Amino acid sequence: MPRLAAVASILVFVPALALFAQTKAAKPIKRVQPPKFTKTDTFYADAFKEGLVGERPANLGQSPAPAGNAAAAPGTTATPAPGTGTSLGAGWSVLISPTTVEDAIKTLKSQVDQEVTTASDFAGKGHKLARRDYSMLALLFGIASEYDGDVRWKKDAPVARDAFARSAANFKVGTPQAYQEAKARKEELAELVGGNSPYTGKSAEAKATWGQVANRAPLMQHLESLWEPRLKPALADKAKFTAAADKILRDAEILAAIGAVLAKEGMPDADSDEYKAFSNRLRDGGKAIIGAVKAKNYEPAAAAAGTITKACAECHESYRS
Repeated sequence: MPRLAAVASILVFVPALALFAQTKAAKPIKRVQPPKFTKTDTFYADAFKEGLVGERPANLGQSPAPAGNAAAAPGTTATPAPGTGTSLGAGWSVLISPTTVEDAIKTLKSQVDQEVTTASDFAGKGHKLARRDYSMLALLFGIASEYDGDVRWKKDAPVARDAFARSAANFKVGTPQAYQEAKARKEELAELVGGNSPYTGKSAEAKATWGQVANRAPLMQHLESLWEPRLKPALADKAKFTAAADKILRDAEILAAIGAVLAKEGMPDADSDEYKAFSNRLRDGGKAIIGAVKAKNYEPAAAAAGTITKACAECHESYRS
């Protein structure tokens, strides 16, 4: 009898359990509400007729440009993101430091003080030396006027550049008028180096017209006075290179800057690919020496000295008058 009672209890419990499960399954399941569209939502009844309006993009399918270096418009060059180091360095700071610009101008000021003394001396050889040094001053002030950074006399540099360029062009002969002009520039230079501004109220374009600023003949004279007696001997061996590192660095920067100017638009023969190649070899040789000094590595400097010597010799064969 007890077993029969147990079976009867199970028969009653199972249907009840099934009924409970059906009741639980019948409860509604909560779902996310569908979105509600308004009249302002971008929705087209026919996407091909209403959505595809205008010309097809020319660069459809191309990979997007990396962040920080957006693709440039046709015919232009993309600007590298700051700090990427991808720029070729068109600025003067790549070739010459502000300290070298300032020191070179001060050195030339001392030379001018000795060259422009009396009318008779100027009429002799003084005007030739002044033409060379005033041409270099015009070049250095031209660099300062365009310098991509802070450099002394940058504000006065454009006017000084043009003034010294005009005077240098007039010193082919040592006339009394040329001597008076040389004295005027000498006094202006003394004021400028002394901390005054002799060009107050005057202005000129910051960008140089290099064909009018720098005359090739006196620049080559300065280059020869720099290379043969000073820079070339200092690169003859490692001991001399190490001992004169600071002077070598300054002279190499001046050499590189002159090489860059010689290839500027408007300079004689700058439209010749062959001549520009010679000038660029001079510039790049100077840059190699600069890098070697900073790295304290003699071998690249020695190799650059050979390159410069060869470039000068080959250029003189074709273009020296």
